[in-house]
Amino acid sequence: MKLKNILKTAGSLHILLGFLIIILLIFSVETIAGNASSETMLLVRGTADVVAASNLGIGFLLIICSSMKDKKSLKKVLSGELALMACLLAVALFNTFNAGTIVDGGPPPPFWVVLIVNPILCTYGLVKRKK
Repeated sequence: MKLKNILKTAGSLHILLGFLIIILLIFSVETIAGNASSETMLLVRGTADVVAASNLGIGFLLIICSSMKDKKSLKKVLSGELALMACLLAVALFNTFNAGTIVDGGPPPPFWVVLIVNPILCTYGLVKRKK
């Protein structure tokens, strides 16, 4: 798989995740927060808006970066994405293992897809050798 295609795929997964969060906010935020107060609902929506916008922005950034010609630059972008995914994966694992004690729970399944697939793709792109 070419580096450009890896970046496009990783970017598309971020964009998909951003849209899923927006759809969740529009149609079923009550499912997440339950019978929470209006202040809590505003907090949940405000936080989720930021996460959705960040995922959309990162996705578009990766897709735009995939048009670069220099392989060295493409690998730097892949390294940055891998570092970002490592941080997000660490937080997701922390929240999952401490669910019910320190935090309420870990991320939902769509997040896990991005948290697992993107680092695998980035690692593959960084370690593959041109034949």
